[in-house]
Amino acid sequence: MHRCAPSRLVLALACAGASVLAADPPAKAVPKAPPKPAPKDDAFKLGEVTVVVTDKQEALETVNTRMDAEQIRALNLDTVGAALTALPGVSLTVNSRNEQMLYVRGNDSRQVPLFVDGIPVYVPYDGEMDYGRFTTADLAEIQVAKGYSSVLYGPNTLGGAINLVTRRPSRSFEGDLAAGIADGGGRRAAFNAGSRQASFYVQAGASWQESDHWRLSSNFAPTAREDGGWRDNTFSRDTKASLKLGWTPNATDEYVVAYQGQRGRKGNPVGTNPQITANYWQWPTWNKESASLSTRTALGAQSDLKVRAYYDTYENTLVAYTDGTYSTVNTTGSLKPTGRSLYRDFTHGALAEFQTTALPSHSLRAVLQTKTDVHRDGTGAIPSTAGWTHFEDHYLAAGVEDSVSLAQAWDLSLGGGWDQLRPVASGVWNLPRPRAYWHGQAGLFWRAAPALQVYATVAQKEHFPTLKDRYSLRLGTYVDNPGLAPERSLNLETGAKLALGAWLRVEAALFRSTIQDLIQGMPLPSGLMQMQNVGEVRHTGGELSVGFKPSETFEAGLGYTYLDRRNVTNPAVKLTSTPRNRVSGHVKVQALPTLHILASVQSQDALWDTYANLAKQSVTARLGGFTTANLSVGWKATAALQVDAGFTNLLDRDYQLSTGYPMPGRMGFANARLRF
Repeated sequence: MHRCAPSRLVLALACAGASVLAADPPAKAVPKAPPKPAPKDDAFKLGEVTVVVTDKQEALETVNTRMDAEQIRALNLDTVGAALTALPGVSLTVNSRNEQMLYVRGNDSRQVPLFVDGIPVYVPYDGEMDYGRFTTADLAEIQVAKGYSSVLYGPNTLGGAINLVTRRPSRSFEGDLAAGIADGGGRRAAFNAGSRQASFYVQAGASWQESDHWRLSSNFAPTAREDGGWRDNTFSRDTKASLKLGWTPNATDEYVVAYQGQRGRKGNPVGTNPQITANYWQWPTWNKESASLSTRTALGAQSDLKVRAYYDTYENTLVAYTDGTYSTVNTTGSLKPTGRSLYRDFTHGALAEFQTTALPSHSLRAVLQTKTDVHRDGTGAIPSTAGWTHFEDHYLAAGVEDSVSLAQAWDLSLGGGWDQLRPVASGVWNLPRPRAYWHGQAGLFWRAAPALQVYATVAQKEHFPTLKDRYSLRLGTYVDNPGLAPERSLNLETGAKLALGAWLRVEAALFRSTIQDLIQGMPLPSGLMQMQNVGEVRHTGGELSVGFKPSETFEAGLGYTYLDRRNVTNPAVKLTSTPRNRVSGHVKVQALPTLHILASVQSQDALWDTYANLAKQSVTARLGGFTTANLSVGWKATAALQVDAGFTNLLDRDYQLSTGYPMPGRMGFANARLRF
């Protein structure tokens, strides 16, 4: 019962304060900017998370990069991983577990957590997520906060946050159907439908994608473990269903229950490098379910209370085999005695947010949230999870944000908070002491001209060590370290956004992040590894994004990122998985009213990678840069039906993002989408 007391206290204080603040305040002295056209109301607004702003400014578009559903579909980006890599500041890697992992300005997936409609969905054990498992069929937009992010996200946003915002219907009946095929037995289908009525709405969706294998580049040199052609053990299957029920009793209040369920399975290709241990692995289970409640209740004319509560589960089963035939389970290896590793994790939490504009020239928010992460793992030798190794962390966080109108064209955004991690269960290890951290941020925003916004921000953030960081032995190759300290960062950024109508959009930013107590695997005299706080790391760079559409027949986009990562404490230890220069771009030509050609390109230079060799020693290697190109042709058969066909990796480049794990070569695809 004591765990819920803080939440009840904040709710009571919020409601009491709102009754006072609801009175009409003096008229604002600051004149309002001309009203803007209302955007299409197809995003789930209760699921958006932005830095608080006044009524004069946009929702800080300058520091919160967005990609909407139209952009995602236009570029044929079927997974969240593929969509995010089209944005500046984001790079992709694929690890030895065949998982798509992201880096945002050099910060990995643990330091830039994933949310769906503002609810954390990253894996409780390691704080990461396989972005290849999340499809884009049911999304309205993707929000990416880099460095400077809302305190509403809670703890662990050292490098920002990624928020997937789902759909909400805007008409009495609407929806779409999509289907596609690809090389390697690839097939996919998706369905979304929604209805919005006077006092309620419903949104439902389902998607399915499956592949037997994918093709290696014809330039790949065969090895003893991989003969080329179709890549061995690269099958995958993912299904997803979602349902959202909303009640809107009046113009201000909204109450929504939502469910998402995913079922998946996949193979794991073996490393082609003979210096890497050959792991013959498959995942027959990769399941995730989430249920949530989101509400907004007006408290007078100028205040409201928002509440989110959620329960999220994650089930994962890994099976190890003796060889590439995948016919005999390996019961004598690192996963003995059953050859299996099972995760049965769950997360639950809640937050309450009070917002008011009752104070003249202020927009103020206060939030209190709790979160519990539970990880249970076993080999299946003990059938009940009650006998499995049990790990549990409790989080408590409080924060305040305020945006102040300093003048007609100036806004000041301030934020601060307190985050606490309290370990509750640590398996067979000693229980670490609780950790708490204060953080703050400030941003100054200037509308220099109607089409030009300029800003500067500073943010102090943290990331607590994950359960895996502290306790995992990584199949006998690591030593535990329960006493790891949190990582801490100071993020500085300045930038500008120029929008000249629909024909030209330019965004530019310079950033610098100093990270203290970075957590990284380090070698020990015993030959094993250990996660340690290695000292200070500095990320410096710049981003440029250009959108150009001079006419209805031509458009182009370009994104460029420069990233310099330095290990200040120990320059000899390389920082891995991120290139220094990265470019993405596209060109679309409307050759005929119903026919268009789309070409896109991604290019990056060399990067450092670290892997464990056969002797379980850490080896650092340099992987070469590459350029890939995609080409497709789209036909608008009717006003509602769109058909696309083309190739990914058109030039059939042979490249790697992790040592021994080559990426797919040229692959053909065809898609169709019907709106109704």
